[in-house]
Amino acid sequence: MDRLPSKSVFISEIKSKDDRVKLCGKIVSINQENGSLSIDDSTSKVEVFLNNLELKKNIKKYKSEDQIMVIGWAKPTGVDVEVLRKIEGFDSARYKQVLEVWKNVRSKNEKS
Repeated sequence: MDRLPSKSVFISEIKSKDDRVKLCGKIVSINQENGSLSIDDSTSKVEVFLNNLELKKNIKKYKSEDQIMVIGWAKPTGVDVEVLRKIEGFDSARYKQVLEVWKNVRSKNEKS
């Protein structure tokens, strides 16, 4: 079974037409009861839902201020997560620069 590729975006740029998105940010809160995390990438915050039993079981490995990467499905209420990973040595400023470059490349490709 093929999967749709994920699109790296800033949280503030998630659109309803986005299917699968990749986000990087810092955990600002954890709700172990409903299996969700709130993350912030400095452009905005979003609630990410761990609907997979394996992810919910491992939520205790994470704490506030951890830098993480998630891949999941954009929904009006947040993001339904398929992949959740802790990122060591993450440089958010550098990541923002890279995303801006990709944003410009995508924009030019869409125009041509």
